[in-house]
Amino acid sequence: MSRTLPSLSATLALASLAHAQAVPTGQDKLPPAQSTGMVAPLPPQGPLDQVAGQPNSQGTTFVTPGMPTMGLRVSSGQVTRFSNEFNPAFSFIIDSLGQLADNDTGSDGADVELRSMELAANAWVDPNAWAYFVAVLEDESLAIEEAAVHYTGFGDKNRLRAGRFFIDFGKQMQIHVHELRTLERPLALRAFLGDEVKGDGLQWDSWTTAGDATAIRWSLGAFASTLPELDGDADPTVTPVSELASPKNGDDFNFTARLTGFTEVGERGTLQLGTSARFIPNYEAQLDGATIDSDLSNTVYGLDATFGWVGETGIDSWTIGGELLFSSGDTGLELVGPNAANAADWAVNGDTLLGYFAFAEYAWNRFNAVGTQFSQAELGDGDEQSEVELYYTRMFSEFHRLRFVLASNDSDANGTNSRVALQYTAVLGAHGHGVNW
Repeated sequence: MSRTLPSLSATLALASLAHAQAVPTGQDKLPPAQSTGMVAPLPPQGPLDQVAGQPNSQGTTFVTPGMPTMGLRVSSGQVTRFSNEFNPAFSFIIDSLGQLADNDTGSDGADVELRSMELAANAWVDPNAWAYFVAVLEDESLAIEEAAVHYTGFGDKNRLRAGRFFIDFGKQMQIHVHELRTLERPLALRAFLGDEVKGDGLQWDSWTTAGDATAIRWSLGAFASTLPELDGDADPTVTPVSELASPKNGDDFNFTARLTGFTEVGERGTLQLGTSARFIPNYEAQLDGATIDSDLSNTVYGLDATFGWVGETGIDSWTIGGELLFSSGDTGLELVGPNAANAADWAVNGDTLLGYFAFAEYAWNRFNAVGTQFSQAELGDGDEQSEVELYYTRMFSEFHRLRFVLASNDSDANGTNSRVALQYTAVLGAHGHGVNW
């Protein structure tokens, strides 16, 4: 008998079931009226759509008795401004690293660093919407990495996301680096898209089923920018940057698209396939304020596959996957003259570049796993790089993790750089991002 209907329904309908149990319906009755001190009495009981007033959790301290207040009084569990039934779920993440490096170029030796500290919060803000934010302290600077609202009022299979969030590309670009199965994001993704790519914009998500064993999801996004983050340590006088127009016309926005689906394979396997694209229709290359070239464009395509298998006991598991990437259009800049500080000595590379990565991980229980990942990418300036990473992950609990890593990067231009690393990640509180499958 197929295992699909219980597992698929539980997986895809979990959020909507929890939502239906957690929030009130439009006909819920209000609590009995109360009056304390100088605060005006609450409106009489009745259907929510017929009662005016101000939510108690947002209520001001001083209100003229009997004076109406603006807004709809919603009974959503926030009883007073001192109660905590509907407070956001906060979390705090520490990601630290100790490593010993042996480099053909660059510095050798040992180092210890706090890679990042992350503060996040999630909460329902409306019966049909929940929101979250992620603030990160990295390199002694604080930045808002994500701050978005997910609107679910279009039905269980549709979602609109608005704000700042990571783009939906493949299975790795949505998540933060500390949540990866490896120490770093794969080389091909870093080279073609960036270490992290977050955009300010809108994204539409929808999914459906195809038979009893398959689910399909697609998304479309429009953003002010999906350019990678700049290296804060780079010298702006010799490091070209990409710039977008502001304010923008329609063709100045950046766009993303993804189509993916998963199905069962055998009794204990699951296969997911996907394709993604990121479009930058119009940008300009600059060097320290001087224009190198304009009316440039770039598109990155990806094809990904992931297979997961769980043993008979449900304890041990295999995960195998990879992604093939193509970067087309204006794919980079290369120095063609003697002076890196002169914009005229830089030229745009129009070659289509290829990159890929593949990984395999075996977990013999939910606390211990070993894996390897290999990635290769063409960089467009005559350089081709490859990278391999071997790791062992020890999960002490869902709140802290230790990872031991052996990694090596081989470059035609920069030789071989190797390192041994120990990563420790700790989570305080209930942590989660707006990630979709």
